[in-house]
Order: sequence, then structure tokens, then C-alpha cells
Amino acid sequence: MYKKLLLVVLSVITLQAAKAQTEKGNQQLGATFGFSTSTSNSQSYLSYNNTYTGNVKGKTTSYSIFPSYSYFIADKLDLAVGLGYGYNHMTNNPNDNNSNSDSRNYFGTISLRKYFLFDNKIGIRTGPYFTYQKTKNSYAYSSNSASYSSDNYGGGLGMDFVYYPAKNIGLAAGLANLNYTHSKNKGDTLGSSDNFNLSFVNNLQLSVYYVFGK
Repeated sequence: MYKKLLLVVLSVITLQAAKAQTEKGNQQLGATFGFSTSTSNSQSYLSYNNTYTGNVKGKTTSYSIFPSYSYFIADKLDLAVGLGYGYNHMTNNPNDNNSNSDSRNYFGTISLRKYFLFDNKIGIRTGPYFTYQKTKNSYAYSSNSASYSSDNYGGGLGMDFVYYPAKNIGLAAGLANLNYTHSKNKGDTLGSSDNFNLSFVNNLQLSVYYVFGK
């Protein structure tokens, strides 16, 4: 089995009109775009007759867009809100015992972030956040189909690396995330779940900031 992954995360964020990027009264406006694709070949072992199933080729494609806005309510402290949309499409060929699926996500976040910078250039930002996400899933098998939706409420604590190499340029990358999520399903699949998660950066997702100001 092999897997190829292509991940592109492009982000152009921030229009500000003040002397320092994190000064009280500054505003940030941005949009983050994400795209990924992966392919796989797999076979399943059948222990009852000591054989393998035929080769199944899978492909997953996903993309997302996340516009955001933040306002510095104090020096090095901003309040941020964002709305986003994500789409994920997965196919399997043949799909006799495997599903083809589509997933659509609509989400919003609000966060309070404190910046800890050395010489106003490099450091971290961290703080609490709250999220809501509406997910709609559909599955198509060779003989039937199913669909369900879920409402997801959550919150947590995030931490990002931030760096301002020049007056009009800023960079950021996620470092760690601690979160709790409650999900409730509707449709063909009913039920609810609660999840705690602690994650550290395992792939680089870089945000590039353009700072417009004096």
C-alpha cells in the first residue's frame, strides 16, 4: 500500500493601519486556502480462504477556505473571528465493499490571542477559542447509499509561532492545540460523542501576512 499526499496551504492575511503589527487598535483581515490530495492502492487479506481481495484504488481530494478578522483590543492582545468552508471527496475503485463519500463542513470560530514577542519580531501567540461546525456527509456503495449530518461544538487552547521579518511581512505556523469537541449526529446515523485531543505540529502549515500601514 502506498500513499501520496500533496498539501498546499496559502494564506494572505492582514490589512493594518498603525505603527506596530500588534498595537492596540490595529485590525487584521485575511483568508487562508487549503488543498490536499492523496492516492492509495490496497488489498485485504481473507483469512478464511488464505487469499487477498482485488486491488482497490482510492483517491481523496479536499479543499478549504477560511476568511478571518481580528482586532487588537490591547497591545499584543487580539480578538479574532472567522468563518470557513471545507469539502472532502473520496472515491474507491472498485467500490463493491468500499464507499465513495462527500463531506461538507461549515464552521465558525472566535478566539482571544495573547502575543509574546521578542523585540516585536518573533515569538508565540496563544489563547482560548470556541468553535461551531456543521458537517454534512453522504456515502454511496455499489448497492445502496446513506447520509447524515452532525453539529459539533468545541473549544480549546491553541498556540502558534509568529515572526515579523519586516515591517510589512508576517509569518505564522501552528505549534500545538488542546481541544474538546461534542458532536451530535442526525439522519441515517444517530448518536453523540465527546472527544478530547492534544496535538502538536506534524506538518508545516505556514501563514504569510502582508501588513499594510505606516
